[in-house]
Amino acid sequence: MNLEKKRILHLAGSTKNDFYFDLGVTYCRQCYECPDLDREQFEYFFAIVHTDATWSFPETPDKMVISKSSRYSEKDAIKKILDLKIDGMVPHMFCMEGVTYYRSLFDNMGIPFVGNKERAILKAVDKGITKETLKNGGVQVPKGIILVQGKNEYPKEKIIFPCIVKPCNEDNSFGLSLVKKEEDLRKAIEHAFHYSKRILIDQYIAGREIRVAVLEENDGSLTTLPKLEYFVDEIRTTEKKYAIKDGKLTENPQADVKQEGDRQCPASLTPELERRIDEQAQKAHKVLKCTHYSLWDMRIDENDQPYILEACLFCSFSPLSVIPSIADKSDREDLMHPNMFHMFLHRITS
Repeated sequence: MNLEKKRILHLAGSTKNDFYFDLGVTYCRQCYECPDLDREQFEYFFAIVHTDATWSFPETPDKMVISKSSRYSEKDAIKKILDLKIDGMVPHMFCMEGVTYYRSLFDNMGIPFVGNKERAILKAVDKGITKETLKNGGVQVPKGIILVQGKNEYPKEKIIFPCIVKPCNEDNSFGLSLVKKEEDLRKAIEHAFHYSKRILIDQYIAGREIRVAVLEENDGSLTTLPKLEYFVDEIRTTEKKYAIKDGKLTENPQADVKQEGDRQCPASLTPELERRIDEQAQKAHKVLKCTHYSLWDMRIDENDQPYILEACLFCSFSPLSVIPSIADKSDREDLMHPNMFHMFLHRITS
């Protein structure tokens, strides 16, 4: 029996800004510090991409250790990674380049990683492309139009209010507005254009807000995890997703923002509604050609029809990450954290 440990590289950081850098490092640290993480079969290493595009390889994802670590160019970093003989990678990067370019970098090195490929994420990170792709694949999505900065910056079509205005290429509700009156539309459009050159004006669906995670089992079949319902008045803002103080993330950005009674998992759903949600989420997973897992934001209208609003195709697998948190509500021990994470590590390194 080969008892040699598999060598796993945690990739974190961001080239975009300090927010995304801190977000990635925080989730990386929380994933690694999980007391039940398998350290008998896996050995863990760390690569940090800094905002100036340099790399470092700290012994731990501690911020002080990272700050004192030597910096490498990308070319030298690739050589170091290949010299380490890494068997698999876990991505903890949330910016655009992090979820696309840096994943493909590992694809080109022949190093498998947990999660979705760039080809799927490119369709998911642009909300307009996501909508069109899912719609063409038979998935229920809200009606909407796309505006492009410098081309068509104001809708020619009639807009039904209230509506949602949001950047196509931004996450965490940055730049998002709920517009109830026509006289407020132009201001919301200008606000969204500060975040993205492409923006989306969506039909606002009043109703329940649900997050749905889909997992790929070892045999290739799909499993939908227990549904998470957010109890919101109208929309979820950035402040309702992450705890931020003085422009910086807190040490536990998701745990610190939770309030008693603001969510429920499993959500209370009728069997028929549960079936409809499962059908839409699994169809969306297949349409976008997702790998290992996918996460979907949905709205349920007054007729109990589910509409997919957005896709989230990245997860850090810290104990506080959404997918592990939802999986812990299932009745399957093999999906409890970190068992599901270990399942994916075994899958990419076998």
